[in-house]
Amino acid sequence: MKKIWSIFALSFTSLLLVSCNFSLSDGGDNDDDEPIVPELVSSEAYKQFWNPETELTFNITMSSTAAEFMNTYQTGGDSSYFDYFVPCTLTYSINGVETTYDEVGIRVKGNLSRNVFLDNGQFSLNQLAHFKLKFNETFDGDEYENIPALTSFYKTWNATARAERKERTLFDMEKVDLKWNRNDDESKVKQSYMLKTFRDNGVIAGHTTLANTTLSTAGSASINATYEILEVIDSVLMKRNFDVAHADGDLYKCAYQNAPANFSPDYTVGHQSGIEDNTANYHPAYDLKTNKTKSSSHTNLLNLFQAINDMTSNAATFKTNIEKKIDMKSFMMYEAIAFICGNFDDFRNNANNYYLYISSGDNLTYFIPYDFDRGLGAGCEGRQNYMTTFSAESTKMQCSGNWQTCNLFWRTICTSTSGSSGHANVARVEEYRAAYQSNIENLLNEGKISTASFTNYVNSFPDSYQGNAAGAGYNNISFSEYLSRKITAIKENNASYNITVS
Repeated sequence: MKKIWSIFALSFTSLLLVSCNFSLSDGGDNDDDEPIVPELVSSEAYKQFWNPETELTFNITMSSTAAEFMNTYQTGGDSSYFDYFVPCTLTYSINGVETTYDEVGIRVKGNLSRNVFLDNGQFSLNQLAHFKLKFNETFDGDEYENIPALTSFYKTWNATARAERKERTLFDMEKVDLKWNRNDDESKVKQSYMLKTFRDNGVIAGHTTLANTTLSTAGSASINATYEILEVIDSVLMKRNFDVAHADGDLYKCAYQNAPANFSPDYTVGHQSGIEDNTANYHPAYDLKTNKTKSSSHTNLLNLFQAINDMTSNAATFKTNIEKKIDMKSFMMYEAIAFICGNFDDFRNNANNYYLYISSGDNLTYFIPYDFDRGLGAGCEGRQNYMTTFSAESTKMQCSGNWQTCNLFWRTICTSTSGSSGHANVARVEEYRAAYQSNIENLLNEGKISTASFTNYVNSFPDSYQGNAAGAGYNNISFSEYLSRKITAIKENNASYNITVS
């Protein structure tokens, strides 16, 4: 990763981003052919915001009309209105210092988690929802003039005021996500700890933190809950992790929607590779988020597909070719951490929940974890023990129990002589498997993933909303119990792995 490691901080105003033209198809997310800007250096304010020791509060208020729009149009199966933001007022507090942003865009986010959240027109603690906030929303796109349910939110601007709004960010972030504790994780931060582990070990991942959050409609009683605040995976985050030459690449959200995001050789442009259009209910497994005009042919993605689906070359040839397409050092660390953390709804186990970034300049691909809230024993549907019994080199996708479908795993981690796997004759690159094993050994033996480090992380949050590091909860087992079972499984199934902790 071509990160610019700088020790100086930039002021908040110098980090404001250049905006782009509105696109109706993506609900105003300004990711289309965004001009290259200087790489972002993490300001001290940005670092303080994401520091777990910072006491953070979010107070969100909105009109009853705005809340009812989200509750009515963004909580069902019809995605036609999913992209559209309505206005709210956000007052956030950092260690007691308050700042208010008026007319912040808010919408419901999620897939199967889109809950009806109002009870008689008021927010209810009995059924919460996930939200996305957008700080530079202007509410003046065509949809706000033409869609009856949105016309009350239409806003007119003078040129100067609109330009200022388009530049408004939160510590250079255009958006953040808010997620409630859907999995009843008593620690509250299992996902946060996992994403921190990725970042600490050289894998790109967004920050997360907790905030004491209130939600209300104007004139009604408010509710209070601890929400997880998540950094959005977008072009801003890429500019934070790459220098100018490599920060203008293609970013894809990869999700199992109508089909698995498993690099199937059958996928083509328009068939699971494209640009999501919620108004048309089109949800490709590989959804381009940046360069939507420049990269509409998806050439870099198709070349990546071709390299991954090579099942006939020998190991040496595959290694030479794949290293022109994927940062394999990062990928093998990604998979080592993912295996230990045990999210059954991830890339390896369900062909779901990751981003791809194909960097400009060299076209190298980086895998980025996403929606990692079902790991470390935080499960659902009775799956809290689901990921604690199998081999580190398992040939099966643990969510379904079926054979692994992605050739990249057979070339790096899995091996099988069974013809029914469809990959019996694929040559594995032993150097990658060895790196994966070494990563697992080091992560565990050096305490990078350990009960002690997890407990310290949980206890670093403010007392007012700190979770219980030793807790389990509904559909959860404790971190220590999960890790103990995981280590036992490695020792039983992978005799060559030198795991020195218990």
